[in-house]
Amino acid sequence: LACSKTKSDSVYKALSRMRFERFTHVAVQSLHIIPGREYDAVGSDCAHAAAQLGMNIQTGPPLLFSPEGQESSIMPVAELMIRHIPASRASDEPVVYMAHGTRNECAALYASLAGVVHAMDPLVFVAAMIRNNAEAPGTHDPAVPDDDLEALLPLLRSCTPPGRQVWLLPMLSLVGSHAIKDMAGDHETSWKKRIMEAGLPCTAELKGLADDPSFVSLWLDRVDASLKKLYAPT
Repeated sequence: LACSKTKSDSVYKALSRMRFERFTHVAVQSLHIIPGREYDAVGSDCAHAAAQLGMNIQTGPPLLFSPEGQESSIMPVAELMIRHIPASRASDEPVVYMAHGTRNECAALYASLAGVVHAMDPLVFVAAMIRNNAEAPGTHDPAVPDDDLEALLPLLRSCTPPGRQVWLLPMLSLVGSHAIKDMAGDHETSWKKRIMEAGLPCTAELKGLADDPSFVSLWLDRVDASLKKLYAPT
């Protein structure tokens, strides 16, 4: 939106506009992948609007969450990811989902997802642009990419049969600069370019999760759950 100079409301501004139009009960559904800093900011805006504007607001969870005492979201998301892979992919071709990543405790969600997906199909990997490591700030060698792909490349070389290719898919809700530039770009640090430099043919699919009706249905189910909470007897 910023690149196209399209104006958009902040969460708080959108809620303020809705309150002006006399809406009092609102369900807000995040399209974030994990409950990280940006997701927390949405929650803060919703809490502020509820307090300042007198609104009843329910916020849906991000794609991946594992609340204590409740069913984890990881298994259904993993199943959808396997189905999201293009039908033209051969069964012996590796698939890499490129996630944004994080250095906080939410990285465990990516690790759990990677394990479940890999158990369903040993040639499907989840790798993050931001690697969760214990290195102190400023100690990493800037000449070495600080992401999961660097460690994954030797494995991709060993598991890609001759004449086959590696598939790259964004583990992102929408296709933006990360998918277009960091994943599929022509510059030397893009994931596609680095995989090809490793001697492997590579196809990058520019299709976000929100382009898949199955993921949309999952998010809509969460909106429905939020709406039910809005009007639940107290």
